[in-house]
Order: sequence, then C-alpha cells, then structure tokens
Amino acid sequence: MNSEKIVAFDALAGVLEVYRAQGKTVVHSHGVFDLLHIGHIRYLQKAKQLGDVLLVTITPDHLVNKGPHRPVFDQTLRAAALAALACVDHVCVNIWPTAAETIAHVKPSVFVKGAEYRDHKTPELLREEKVAAGLGVAVEFIEELTSSSSHLINNHLSPFSEEADQYLLGFRQTHSAHEILAPLQAAQKMRVLVVGEAIIDEYHTCSMLGQSMKATNIVTRFHSHQRYLGGAPAVANHLASFCQEVCLVAMLGADQTQEDWVRNQLRGNIQPRFIHQPNAPTIVKRQFREAYFGTPLFEIDYLNQEPLATAESDALRELLEREAPQFDLVVAADYGHGMLDAAAVRVLCDVAKFLAVTTQANAANVGYHTISKYCRANYFSLSEHELRLDRKSPAGGLAELLEQVRQELEAENAAVTIGNRGCFCLNAEQRQCTSPALATNVVDRFGAGEAFFALTAIAARAGATLEELAFLGNVAGAEVVAVEGNAAFLDKLAVERHVESLLK
Repeated sequence: MNSEKIVAFDALAGVLEVYRAQGKTVVHSHGVFDLLHIGHIRYLQKAKQLGDVLLVTITPDHLVNKGPHRPVFDQTLRAAALAALACVDHVCVNIWPTAAETIAHVKPSVFVKGAEYRDHKTPELLREEKVAAGLGVAVEFIEELTSSSSHLINNHLSPFSEEADQYLLGFRQTHSAHEILAPLQAAQKMRVLVVGEAIIDEYHTCSMLGQSMKATNIVTRFHSHQRYLGGAPAVANHLASFCQEVCLVAMLGADQTQEDWVRNQLRGNIQPRFIHQPNAPTIVKRQFREAYFGTPLFEIDYLNQEPLATAESDALRELLEREAPQFDLVVAADYGHGMLDAAAVRVLCDVAKFLAVTTQANAANVGYHTISKYCRANYFSLSEHELRLDRKSPAGGLAELLEQVRQELEAENAAVTIGNRGCFCLNAEQRQCTSPALATNVVDRFGAGEAFFALTAIAARAGATLEELAFLGNVAGAEVVAVEGNAAFLDKLAVERHVESLLK
C-alpha cells in the first residue's frame, strides 16, 4: 500500500490545487466502501477514465448510518484498501456524513456515482447534485457490475448471533425495506400528543479508590458529569424525527431553571405544555457510575411521590379533555410519579382516537404502578418485568400473560421487550411474533424501552403488521443502546439506512 495516497482532509484542497495548476482533471467519488469488492474496483477503474486524477473520500466511522453494527472495517482499513488500487490516486477520510460539503470544498471537475443511483436518488445524492450544479461540476453515473457491501457482509461477515442471522435470512425473503419503512412514511402527517412526567437523568462517572480509612464507606474519584433528557420528553424527541407535529404535556417541578433546560433539549417541532407540581422538584434521577465498565453503583432520586394538587390535577384533566381528541395518536409515557392520576387516565382512555401506553416500573413505584390502571389502549408496550408485576406471575408463559392484558385493555397490538432476547408481540387476530435483538454494540441499555415504544407506537397507528412492528422496535433498540444515556435520539434517516442495510 502506498500511504502517500492517503491525504488528511486539511491538506486535501492544497494537494488538488497542484493538479489543477498542471491542467489535470480531478474526478471525485465518495462512499463508505465498507467491504471492497469487484463491483467497487470496476466502478473506480471506469471513474478514473473520466479524468486524470481520481480522489475517493470515505465516510468516517462515527458518521456511517447503516446501523450501529456498521462499519465492519474501520476508516483506517477502508482507506488502506482503496489506496492499494492502482486506479485511485488519493484517499481521504471525509469530515461530513455526505459528499455535498466536500464537493464545495475540493471543487472537482467530475463527481461520480454508481448507475443504481440514477433512478433511485437518495436525499444525500440530491443535495450532492444541487451543490455540484451550483459549481458547474459534472455528475456522472457509471454502469458496472452491481454488488453490495451490505449484502456481502450480511451473508458472509455477519456480526449477529446465529439466531439473529437465521431470523434476518427469513425476514429478507418475505419483507423489503420499502414495505418496512412504509408505516414510518405514513407517520409523517400524524399529529401526536405525548403525555407523561419529565425526567432529567444525570450520570456522575467516578472510579473506585477503596474503603475510607475513617469509616466503612467506599471512596471514589470524580471523572465527569452528564445530563440527559428522560421520561416523556425523551419519547417526544424520538417521535419528532418521524412526525411533523408533536405536542408534549409533561409534569415539571417549580424550578424555572430546570424548565428552561428541558425546553432547550426538545427538538424544534415539539410544542411543549408543562404542568407544574408546586412544592416539588422536577424529577432528577442521579446515577453514580463506575468509569471503567460504566456500571451503575447507586442512584439518588429527587422527586415527590405525592399526586398532583387538586388545582393542577383539574387543569390537566381539562387540558386532556379539550386537546387529546384532536390528535391522531396519543402516547402515554407513564412513569408512575404522580402526574397521571385516575381522573387523567380515565380521560385518556375515553377520548383518545388511538391510545398507546407504556407504564414503567421503577424503584419508587414498584408494586403500586402497572398497566392495569388503564382500562383501554389500542397499543401498549411493557418490559417482561413490568408484565409479570402486573400479572403477579414470576413464572407464567409470556404469551398467556400478554394476551390476558391485551384482552383486558381491548388492544389491537401488544408488545413485551425481553432484554437481549428481543421482543414478543401479539395482536387481536391471535397472531404471535418473536423477534431477536439486533444490537451488536451495547454501550448502555438505558432508554431502549422508550425508543422501542416510541417507534412501535407510530408503526402500530400507521397499520404496520405484527412482524414489521417487532422488527422496527428492535431496530430502535439497537440504535439507542449504542450511545450512553439519551445522548442521541432516534433519527428518521438513520433508521431508514439501518433498515435498508439489514435487508440487503
């Protein structure tokens, strides 16, 4: 390999300027090139024939949006493989997710793409074409042997378990990415109302020093502190990338500073309405976590378990009676911390056109707060632990327990997440579906349930099949567990690319 071919991005413009001064034509290709194959090689050979110098830019590892399991090969290896080709003059790791900004930066004479993109132009390519047209850069589509890195990786270098591989093999034979993504496209026009407590999750990372010499406590050294948006606002943020209009009704405490912070974390198309619990703090759940493994050591919760005062409870009920019937989907993200009392729950059950519910069991409400507080839901999602708490059954069969709750709530669809085993779903037509977990990069399991619930709620409302719902839920879970806390929320384009990558 000729390492001189690999150019740092900061030096790229200067290197190309030398060629231009010599009257040479620069051809630019961009992609992930995760697994270099014969289709890539012939494509690049033809690209070189369009000019004198062939530049290939690659997407950096952290911006590859084919799912958390990609890329298989890191950017150093991908660049080295491309640089080994005689037809490639220079390789550069891009600093942006697409080539649009790079085209403007390097100003090639020709920008090339594979012929398969001519009739199926992605949003990224449309932006790249627009930039190229503004600069007078020719865009050429190259006819050559078509193959797919994703297809080859899925079938020969899969990062998944044998169970997940067999599931995906069968799923690809009966489902296309277009079919799976259709419910998410339909969700764009939905008006969605999210109701529930706002929670701020704090991570205080520290390392163990040992036992104190003067007492029996363990002493740690502070490393870092992060704050993440949790609770119903987190669910709203997940939904906001898929739905044009999302309204949020959430409970906060009396501290205006906390409200300002929560507002600043919300995506721009979310319209918030806050119910304030007087003489109470905004809920903060502060975890102290060991730095090396990221293991939680202990947690301090700042909350008031008392129900809303009469005035606030009445105001919430009146707001829901007035507003909830206007929405296509009402999402109750109920954490059992006093916001959704019996009166509010009754209103949601009575007036929502389509009601999706999750009730989280946590240390502050365990045994007091389960899905049975609702008398009706069109769709609900629970963890296995939450389902068993509701049924008071530590060992019963999941299908039987979930069907009992589904019947009581008269739900069309129901889902239970089962950790690293994926999820189990069933519906009113007596269909059942088990889908294995699709996560290969688990940084933090926190927040996976909210992401699963958010994406499956809009899928259920849009009429997704049971199999589609389960698949999308596990894709959402895989996206979220790849980051710490709620450091990032679901992104529509990333989910679409993830699905397309899995189904090639």
